[in-house]
Amino acid sequence: MYILTIDMLQYDCPFVNTSDDLEVSYFGTYWDFKAECFVVRGYIIAKDEEELQNAIHALHNQPKFHKLQVLSREGNVALARAEIDYTSAMNSIRRNGGYIVGPFYVKNGSELWQVGFDTKEDMERALYDLEKDNQFTIKNQNRITVEEFSKIFSYSSVLADLMKEIENLTFTERRILKAAIKRGFYENPRKVNITQLAKEFGISKAGVSKNIRRAEKKILKHIEKILSLEKE
Repeated sequence: MYILTIDMLQYDCPFVNTSDDLEVSYFGTYWDFKAECFVVRGYIIAKDEEELQNAIHALHNQPKFHKLQVLSREGNVALARAEIDYTSAMNSIRRNGGYIVGPFYVKNGSELWQVGFDTKEDMERALYDLEKDNQFTIKNQNRITVEEFSKIFSYSSVLADLMKEIENLTFTERRILKAAIKRGFYENPRKVNITQLAKEFGISKAGVSKNIRRAEKKILKHIEKILSLEKE
């Protein structure tokens, strides 16, 4: 099995179009492939309640949109069920033996897909087909066994919690933690220290340390849950 993470720009996708115009993101968790349309369930996450309403209104007015049902709503987040026409990219994936293997995430006019193929030939045909009408970048590519895929699926709820926690990091926490990882703060020996990071960001050493510790605390509690699922 071949698993691809694809950063997709679809010009005929209602979610991509509205996320490009509004401060909103979409997290799709379940799909149903019907003959006449594509059904997706997931979350609409906006900067505030007003922008959430703007996103719901904008989706209703998209050309390929059939129906939107808001299942629940709290603050700036809504759980929804949507019916839309198949996009060009989705048709390319499906007619070449591809299938969705994980949540998709839409933000700022682009969409991260997790798609799978049984054979390398299917994958190569699909990518060739996609190039005709779509812009995309392959972010990650792996060949995994059935056992490995089964493990990923069984951990899906915990991994979803981890992803949400990463999304909830503050801008400063995310920026500093990303720089710390990229610059080699966690390597042995360290390639960058707190003093150097503080100078880079123009804040105190205590500020850098505090943001790193807070980010670690938020993420590591979910890593511990994943480790707890592993057999000794």
